[in-house]
Amino acid sequence: MKTWFTALSLSLFTMTMSHADIQTVEKNLKQNFPDIPIKSVKNSPVKDVYEVYMGGRIVYTTDEAKYFFVGNLIDLKEQKNLTEESMQVLSKIDVSKLPLDQAIKQVKGKGERVIYLFSDPDCPYCHKLEQELKKIDNVTIYLFLYPIATLHPNAVEISNKIWCSKQPYQAWLDYTIDKKQPVASKNCTSPVTKIAALGKTLEVEGTPTFFLKDGTRISGVRSAEELEKILK
Repeated sequence: MKTWFTALSLSLFTMTMSHADIQTVEKNLKQNFPDIPIKSVKNSPVKDVYEVYMGGRIVYTTDEAKYFFVGNLIDLKEQKNLTEESMQVLSKIDVSKLPLDQAIKQVKGKGERVIYLFSDPDCPYCHKLEQELKKIDNVTIYLFLYPIATLHPNAVEISNKIWCSKQPYQAWLDYTIDKKQPVASKNCTSPVTKIAALGKTLEVEGTPTFFLKDGTRISGVRSAEELEKILK
């Protein structure tokens, strides 16, 4: 009984200290980065190192929050990318709240699977993703035109023209795959500015970024084979 009580006391002490340490990390982070929302702080598998989700990304820090470790934490024994696994959970969104009237919709086949895609017309990686999406069937794609002007100065103008084309999704494919310039209809206002604000709210930092039906976020190019596995 005494042994059990001692073990229980030690366990509760450890839990209290762990909670206190996390509170300390949160406090120090807020002091050091007052303008960046801190969405999650938790213990990592590495002793005295904490996983922090802030500014749309995962970083690792100590309790003083004076230094950051940026990169992927890999479990060598299990061959798992722990950072990627955490990111998929922490960066999920509620897709039911997406303003689909601001998206360009394409239905391929029965359209039973769904992708919500944020893409920049002048992003070379977005072009590569389109080549892979061409090979995918039975999917509905909601395309949010998300030009990143700091990288691609003409992308905002191109996005507006694509949205205002007679066949917007075809204009998107013609431009990203065949390099054909879009032609805009007259008296048309695109939602590109609103989408930029939406992307900022959702912490979409780069393109291509897409979300699945359950809200899981995926960044970067994926092959057609990978997309088939992801969409199952």
